[in-house]
Amino acid sequence: MMIRSGSLVAIAGAVLLTGCANWDVDGTAAMPDKGDAFAKALHKEYIERAKFEVGEEDWISVDFFTGRAKLAAEGMPPAPQAPSERKLLKDAADIGSGYKKLVDELAAGASKIAPVACAKSQAWLEHWMEQAEEGHQANDIAWTRGEFMKAIPDCVAVAQPVKAVKPVFHIYFPFSSSALTKEAKAVIADIVSLFKAEKPKVVNVAGHTDTMGTNDLNMKLGAKRAEAVAKVLKAEKVKPIKTTSFGESMLPKPTADNVKEQINRQVTVTFGK
Repeated sequence: MMIRSGSLVAIAGAVLLTGCANWDVDGTAAMPDKGDAFAKALHKEYIERAKFEVGEEDWISVDFFTGRAKLAAEGMPPAPQAPSERKLLKDAADIGSGYKKLVDELAAGASKIAPVACAKSQAWLEHWMEQAEEGHQANDIAWTRGEFMKAIPDCVAVAQPVKAVKPVFHIYFPFSSSALTKEAKAVIADIVSLFKAEKPKVVNVAGHTDTMGTNDLNMKLGAKRAEAVAKVLKAEKVKPIKTTSFGESMLPKPTADNVKEQINRQVTVTFGK
Protein backbone atom coordinates (compact mmCIF):
# COMPACT_ATOMS: atom_id res chain seq x y z
CA MET A 1 0.00 0.00 0.00
CA MET A 2 1.25 3.50 -0.83
CA ILE A 3 0.72 6.32 1.67
CA ARG A 4 1.59 9.58 -0.06
CA SER A 5 2.57 12.82 1.65
CA GLY A 6 -0.91 14.18 1.12
CA SER A 7 -2.24 11.38 3.29
CA LEU A 8 -0.14 12.22 6.35
CA VAL A 9 -2.90 14.30 7.93
CA ALA A 10 -5.27 11.38 7.57
CA ILE A 11 -3.02 9.08 9.55
CA ALA A 12 -1.82 11.58 12.15
CA GLY A 13 -4.54 10.47 14.53
CA ALA A 14 -3.51 6.86 14.13
CA VAL A 15 0.07 7.76 14.97
CA LEU A 16 -1.08 9.41 18.19
CA LEU A 17 -3.00 6.29 19.13
CA THR A 18 -0.39 3.71 18.18
CA GLY A 19 2.83 5.55 19.03
CA CYS A 20 5.39 7.32 16.88
CA ALA A 21 5.93 5.82 13.47
CA ASN A 22 9.44 4.81 12.49
CA TRP A 23 10.02 7.49 9.87
CA ASP A 24 13.32 8.88 11.20
CA VAL A 25 15.54 7.03 8.73
CA ASP A 26 18.61 9.23 9.24
CA GLY A 27 18.34 9.02 13.02
CA THR A 28 18.01 5.25 12.86
CA ALA A 29 20.96 5.04 10.47
CA ALA A 30 23.10 6.93 13.02
CA MET A 31 22.28 4.53 15.87
CA PRO A 32 25.40 2.78 17.25
CA ASP A 33 25.51 -0.93 16.53
CA LYS A 34 25.31 -3.14 19.60
CA GLY A 35 25.12 -6.50 17.87
CA ASP A 36 27.36 -8.85 15.95
CA ALA A 37 28.48 -8.57 12.33
CA PHE A 38 25.17 -9.92 11.04
CA ALA A 39 23.12 -7.45 13.10
CA LYS A 40 25.37 -4.60 11.95
CA ALA A 41 25.00 -5.58 8.30
CA LEU A 42 21.25 -6.03 8.70
CA HIS A 43 21.00 -2.54 10.23
CA LYS A 44 22.68 -1.11 7.11
CA GLU A 45 20.60 -3.14 4.64
CA TYR A 46 17.29 -2.22 6.25
CA ILE A 47 18.23 1.46 6.18
CA GLU A 48 18.84 1.21 2.44
CA ARG A 49 15.44 -0.39 1.95
CA ALA A 50 13.81 2.34 4.09
CA LYS A 51 15.52 5.10 2.06
CA PHE A 52 14.16 3.63 -1.15
CA GLU A 53 10.64 3.61 0.25
CA VAL A 54 11.01 7.24 1.37
CA GLY A 55 11.60 8.05 -2.29
CA GLU A 56 8.43 6.12 -3.13
CA GLU A 57 6.52 7.96 -0.36
CA ASP A 58 5.37 4.58 0.92
CA TRP A 59 5.32 5.42 4.61
CA ILE A 60 3.98 2.08 5.79
CA SER A 61 7.02 0.38 4.27
CA VAL A 62 9.36 3.09 5.62
CA ASP A 63 7.94 2.32 9.06
CA PHE A 64 8.45 -1.42 8.53
CA PHE A 65 12.08 -1.27 7.39
CA THR A 66 13.14 1.46 9.83
CA GLY A 67 11.61 -0.45 12.73
CA ARG A 68 13.56 -3.56 11.79
CA ALA A 69 16.73 -1.49 11.37
CA LYS A 70 16.32 -0.26 14.95
CA LEU A 71 16.04 -3.81 16.27
CA ALA A 72 19.19 -4.80 14.38
CA ALA A 73 21.10 -1.77 15.70
CA GLU A 74 20.07 -2.69 19.24
CA GLY A 75 21.57 -6.15 18.78
CA MET A 76 18.22 -7.88 18.37
CA PRO A 77 18.06 -8.70 14.64
CA PRO A 78 14.55 -9.84 13.70
CA ALA A 79 13.93 -13.20 12.10
CA PRO A 80 13.01 -13.10 8.41
CA GLN A 81 9.39 -12.13 7.91
CA ALA A 82 7.33 -15.16 6.90
CA PRO A 83 5.57 -14.99 3.51
CA SER A 84 2.34 -15.89 5.28
CA GLU A 85 2.40 -12.44 6.88
CA ARG A 86 1.99 -10.83 3.46
CA LYS A 87 -0.85 -11.08 0.94
CA LEU A 88 1.39 -11.89 -2.00
CA LEU A 89 -0.02 -11.10 -5.42
CA LYS A 90 3.12 -12.15 -7.32
CA ASP A 91 5.97 -14.70 -7.02
CA ALA A 92 4.41 -16.54 -4.07
CA ALA A 93 6.00 -19.92 -4.89
CA ASP A 94 9.48 -18.49 -5.53
CA ILE A 95 9.29 -16.37 -2.40
CA GLY A 96 8.31 -19.43 -0.38
CA SER A 97 11.31 -21.37 -1.71
CA GLY A 98 13.64 -18.45 -1.05
CA TYR A 99 12.31 -18.03 2.47
CA LYS A 100 12.85 -21.71 3.27
CA LYS A 101 16.41 -21.59 1.91
CA LEU A 102 17.23 -18.51 3.99
CA VAL A 103 15.65 -19.80 7.19
CA ASP A 104 17.39 -23.17 6.86
CA GLU A 105 20.79 -21.56 6.36
CA LEU A 106 20.31 -19.12 9.24
CA ALA A 107 19.26 -21.99 11.51
CA ALA A 108 22.47 -23.80 10.56
CA GLY A 109 24.61 -20.81 11.54
CA ALA A 110 25.13 -19.04 8.22
CA SER A 111 24.85 -15.58 9.79
CA LYS A 112 28.14 -16.23 11.63
CA ILE A 113 29.96 -17.46 8.52
CA ALA A 114 28.56 -15.07 5.90
CA PRO A 115 26.95 -12.18 7.82
CA VAL A 116 26.87 -9.66 4.99
CA ALA A 117 25.43 -12.06 2.41
CA CYS A 118 22.81 -13.29 4.86
CA ALA A 119 21.84 -9.73 5.82
CA LYS A 120 21.47 -8.81 2.16
CA SER A 121 19.42 -11.96 1.56
CA GLN A 122 17.05 -11.20 4.43
CA ALA A 123 16.51 -7.53 3.60
CA TRP A 124 16.05 -8.17 -0.12
CA LEU A 125 13.68 -11.08 0.52
CA GLU A 126 11.49 -8.85 2.66
CA HIS A 127 11.63 -6.04 0.10
CA TRP A 128 10.71 -8.55 -2.60
CA MET A 129 7.71 -9.59 -0.51
CA GLU A 130 6.73 -5.96 0.01
CA GLN A 131 6.78 -5.36 -3.74
CA ALA A 132 5.01 -8.66 -4.49
CA GLU A 133 2.25 -7.72 -2.06
CA GLU A 134 1.72 -4.41 -3.85
CA GLY A 135 1.84 -6.38 -7.10
CA HIS A 136 1.68 -3.51 -9.57
CA GLN A 137 5.31 -2.43 -10.17
CA ALA A 138 6.71 -5.20 -12.34
CA ASN A 139 10.17 -3.65 -12.64
CA ASP A 140 10.54 -3.28 -8.87
CA ILE A 141 9.36 -6.85 -8.31
CA ALA A 142 11.93 -8.13 -10.81
CA TRP A 143 14.65 -5.91 -9.32
CA THR A 144 14.11 -7.03 -5.71
CA ARG A 145 13.80 -10.67 -6.77
CA GLY A 146 17.04 -10.40 -8.73
CA GLU A 147 18.93 -8.84 -5.81
CA PHE A 148 17.76 -11.63 -3.49
CA MET A 149 18.80 -14.26 -6.02
CA LYS A 150 22.27 -12.69 -6.23
CA ALA A 151 22.73 -12.65 -2.46
CA ILE A 152 21.28 -15.98 -1.31
CA PRO A 153 23.89 -18.33 -2.86
CA ASP A 154 26.54 -16.81 -0.58
CA CYS A 155 24.45 -17.10 2.60
CA VAL A 156 25.63 -20.58 3.52
CA ALA A 157 26.40 -22.29 6.80
CA VAL A 158 29.33 -24.34 5.51
CA ALA A 159 31.92 -23.84 2.83
CA GLN A 160 30.74 -25.28 -0.45
CA PRO A 161 32.66 -28.36 -1.64
CA VAL A 162 32.96 -26.97 -5.17
CA LYS A 163 33.83 -23.35 -5.78
CA ALA A 164 33.50 -21.78 -9.17
CA VAL A 165 36.60 -20.01 -10.43
CA LYS A 166 36.91 -17.61 -13.30
CA PRO A 167 36.39 -17.46 -16.14
CA VAL A 168 32.66 -17.91 -16.56
CA PHE A 169 31.63 -18.96 -20.06
CA HIS A 170 28.28 -17.80 -21.44
CA ILE A 171 26.64 -19.79 -24.23
CA TYR A 172 23.56 -18.16 -25.72
CA PHE A 173 20.55 -19.83 -27.36
CA PRO A 174 17.77 -18.81 -29.73
CA PHE A 175 14.32 -18.17 -28.30
CA SER A 176 12.59 -21.33 -27.02
CA SER A 177 15.43 -23.51 -28.35
CA SER A 178 18.22 -25.76 -27.09
CA ALA A 179 20.01 -25.87 -30.45
CA LEU A 180 23.67 -24.90 -30.45
CA THR A 181 24.55 -22.05 -32.78
CA LYS A 182 27.87 -21.59 -34.56
CA GLU A 183 28.85 -19.03 -31.93
CA ALA A 184 27.89 -21.44 -29.13
CA LYS A 185 30.10 -24.18 -30.59
CA ALA A 186 33.02 -21.74 -30.72
CA VAL A 187 32.62 -20.98 -27.01
CA ILE A 188 32.49 -24.71 -26.23
CA ALA A 189 35.76 -25.15 -28.13
CA ASP A 190 37.32 -22.52 -25.85
CA ILE A 191 36.00 -24.38 -22.82
CA VAL A 192 37.58 -27.63 -24.00
CA SER A 193 40.95 -25.92 -24.55
CA LEU A 194 40.95 -24.33 -21.09
CA PHE A 195 39.80 -27.57 -19.48
CA LYS A 196 42.85 -29.36 -20.87
CA ALA A 197 45.11 -26.63 -19.53
CA GLU A 198 43.50 -26.14 -16.11
CA LYS A 199 42.39 -29.73 -15.38
CA PRO A 200 39.61 -28.70 -12.96
CA LYS A 201 37.97 -31.27 -10.71
CA VAL A 202 34.49 -30.59 -12.07
CA VAL A 203 32.82 -28.61 -14.84
CA ASN A 204 29.55 -26.93 -13.81
CA VAL A 205 26.98 -26.48 -16.59
CA ALA A 206 23.87 -24.46 -15.68
CA GLY A 207 20.90 -23.78 -17.95
CA HIS A 208 18.87 -20.56 -17.83
CA THR A 209 15.82 -19.23 -19.67
CA ASP A 210 13.99 -15.95 -19.97
CA THR A 211 10.57 -15.47 -18.36
CA MET A 212 8.42 -16.36 -21.35
CA GLY A 213 6.31 -19.46 -20.67
CA THR A 214 5.61 -21.38 -17.47
CA ASN A 215 8.09 -22.20 -14.72
CA ASP A 216 7.82 -25.94 -15.42
CA LEU A 217 8.47 -25.57 -19.14
CA ASN A 218 11.40 -23.27 -18.50
CA MET A 219 12.97 -25.68 -16.03
CA LYS A 220 12.79 -28.36 -18.72
CA LEU A 221 14.18 -25.99 -21.37
CA GLY A 222 17.04 -24.98 -19.08
CA ALA A 223 17.85 -28.67 -18.57
CA LYS A 224 17.81 -29.32 -22.34
CA ARG A 225 20.21 -26.44 -22.92
CA ALA A 226 22.57 -27.67 -20.22
CA GLU A 227 22.46 -31.20 -21.61
CA ALA A 228 23.14 -29.96 -25.16
CA VAL A 229 26.34 -28.30 -23.96
CA ALA A 230 27.30 -31.24 -21.74
CA LYS A 231 26.88 -33.69 -24.63
CA VAL A 232 29.48 -31.88 -26.73
CA LEU A 233 31.83 -31.52 -23.79
CA LYS A 234 31.58 -35.22 -22.98
CA ALA A 235 32.41 -36.06 -26.58
CA GLU A 236 35.63 -34.08 -26.09
CA LYS A 237 36.50 -36.11 -22.96
CA VAL A 238 35.59 -33.30 -20.59
CA LYS A 239 34.58 -34.81 -17.25
CA PRO A 240 33.21 -34.91 -14.65
CA ILE A 241 30.34 -32.61 -15.56
CA LYS A 242 27.62 -31.39 -13.21
CA THR A 243 24.49 -30.12 -14.98
CA THR A 244 21.83 -27.92 -13.39
CA SER A 245 18.72 -26.15 -14.64
CA PHE A 246 17.66 -22.89 -13.04
CA GLY A 247 14.98 -22.22 -15.64
CA GLU A 248 13.77 -18.68 -15.01
CA SER A 249 14.44 -18.78 -11.25
CA MET A 250 17.90 -17.15 -11.28
CA LEU A 251 17.87 -14.64 -14.11
CA PRO A 252 21.26 -13.34 -15.24
CA LYS A 253 19.39 -10.13 -16.14
CA PRO A 254 16.34 -9.58 -13.92
CA THR A 255 13.13 -8.85 -15.82
CA ALA A 256 9.41 -8.95 -15.24
CA ASP A 257 7.40 -12.06 -16.14
CA ASN A 258 6.74 -12.86 -19.82
CA VAL A 259 9.67 -10.82 -21.12
CA LYS A 260 11.84 -12.00 -24.02
CA GLU A 261 15.48 -11.39 -23.06
CA GLN A 262 18.42 -12.80 -25.01
CA ILE A 263 20.85 -12.52 -22.08
CA ASN A 264 18.68 -14.87 -20.02
CA ARG A 265 18.62 -17.56 -22.71
CA GLN A 266 22.00 -19.00 -21.82
CA VAL A 267 24.08 -21.75 -20.31
CA THR A 268 26.88 -20.76 -17.96
CA VAL A 269 29.93 -22.99 -17.62
CA THR A 270 32.40 -22.70 -14.75
CA PHE A 271 35.26 -24.84 -13.48
CA GLY A 272 35.32 -26.08 -9.91
CA LYS A 273 38.37 -26.95 -7.89
